[in-house]
Amino acid sequence: MSNRMDLRGALFMAVLALAVGAAVAGEHGKCTKSAEECAAMMKEKYQTRGWMGVELDQNEDGSMRVTSVMPDSPAEKAGLKADDTLVSVNGATLPKDAPEKAMKGDDWKIGNTVALGIKRGDDVSTVKVTLGRIPEALLAKMIETHTKEHHEIAKN
Repeated sequence: MSNRMDLRGALFMAVLALAVGAAVAGEHGKCTKSAEECAAMMKEKYQTRGWMGVELDQNEDGSMRVTSVMPDSPAEKAGLKADDTLVSVNGATLPKDAPEKAMKGDDWKIGNTVALGIKRGDDVSTVKVTLGRIPEALLAKMIETHTKEHHEIAKN
């Protein structure tokens, strides 16, 4: 069974995605900041945060399955494909309890290259992805989604 990861910023977006929504909301809970503060924080974070353009689901073993690759994204340009399994980042195996932690930090800046351990079928290889800037429309959608999911005002 796989769990849908909210990595739209950090990694689907962050990158995916990944990760901004959870960080701002405090691990998938109600956000403690105003919607305006969150939007400003997310915009500021993505001035430097790298984006690779994938959506991921977590497998039971802690690895992450690529569910989709955005067209023209850094991930597509590097050769990632849907159904690839991400098993490591920059040589470090993904932690089973919190794989998104491997996709944060100083390595995830625009222009940096990350080395992803990818399992495709029975083959394991390293794919290097040069992180890009998240498209403005996608960032706006991430902010909208975060607001709807983590702010009571937006739910009413």
